[in-house]
Amino acid sequence: MRLETKVLIVGGGPAGATAGRVLAASGVDCIILEKNPQGAKPCGGGIPFGAFEVFQLPLSVIKRRVNVIRVSPPKSSPFEIRFENGYIGMVERREFDSVLRDMARAEGAAVMKGAFVKIRECGKTAVLSEAEIEGQTMEVRSEYLLAADGVNSRVRSSLGMKHINSLYTLGVKLPLDGNPFRGNCCEFYFDASARGGYSWIFPGASNVSAGTGSTNPKKLKAGLQRLLLQKGFPPDFQTNSLRGYRIPLWEQQSLVRGNVLFAGDSASHVMPFTFEGIYYAMRAAQFAAEALIQGNPGLYRKLWRQRFRARFLLMKTLWTAFLRNERGMETLLSAFRDERVQQRGIRLWLDKTEGRGSFVSFVNALRKYVLF
Repeated sequence: MRLETKVLIVGGGPAGATAGRVLAASGVDCIILEKNPQGAKPCGGGIPFGAFEVFQLPLSVIKRRVNVIRVSPPKSSPFEIRFENGYIGMVERREFDSVLRDMARAEGAAVMKGAFVKIRECGKTAVLSEAEIEGQTMEVRSEYLLAADGVNSRVRSSLGMKHINSLYTLGVKLPLDGNPFRGNCCEFYFDASARGGYSWIFPGASNVSAGTGSTNPKKLKAGLQRLLLQKGFPPDFQTNSLRGYRIPLWEQQSLVRGNVLFAGDSASHVMPFTFEGIYYAMRAAQFAAEALIQGNPGLYRKLWRQRFRARFLLMKTLWTAFLRNERGMETLLSAFRDERVQQRGIRLWLDKTEGRGSFVSFVNALRKYVLF
């Protein structure tokens, strides 16, 4: 059997659902192919408040609003950063992704349960893909294909593209009952066990998300155990929901290959150092959709570079220079004890409606402590 559509979107997470919503709202025929609609990606689920305004998202998906973060450097004392304006909205990914797909469906996008298998042919005017949809092998003919299928992208593999370098994470969902952790605060811990990343504790609606990320997967379990001990859990505390995941380490990927475009984790659209991914995945998908609406795939590359390339390059520089060892962590984190650096950094992070001015302001505040 064969399906035909203008744009085939592989993956129905934040990137895929956003692209489908934008395309369908402009009258572009599209299919969103999602292999596991009931699945939930291991994710802290924190989204800056500015993203809800940018994408006109329903505030009902927010389970908690966080307005303070606590940072624990490797050696020096912890410190807190309070938000003067704005918040981080904590969401449950299964519900959040489902709501995004419903919004795309309401605009006219076709949302189908199915798994992308491979690209059979990629020509100048059409992409022929093979997919398993409702137990049947089907050919899907599309003018364009948008790959939003994650860090383990089958579309990338089908095209013979290189493996995405990753940060490895191990996380667990902890019940609220009997949990020593309380409060609407996101906590970040930096030490040698989380080389290149950090450990975290984020509050949710019915549980607490705890985890650690590192470029060295062998240290993940020990790092997570140390975090739980530090938070007051007994040494024999048992967890039965450990989940590992790979987070892309951003590098300048090819966003467009012929009639195939990449967005979200499949394009490593995760901000270095902070490892914020949901907003950037959705924004990239929006840019890709706008380019396809105009029939100009190359426009996607231009839009993304104009808006985000400088920010990603800066944060990649900070990550490379300072998050690889404890001395570097201490040096960089000391800058964020300065209230001026704090507030400008938080504004850049949370208020997604601000333009280049907020980025330049943050860089200027950071120069006092860090040489670029």
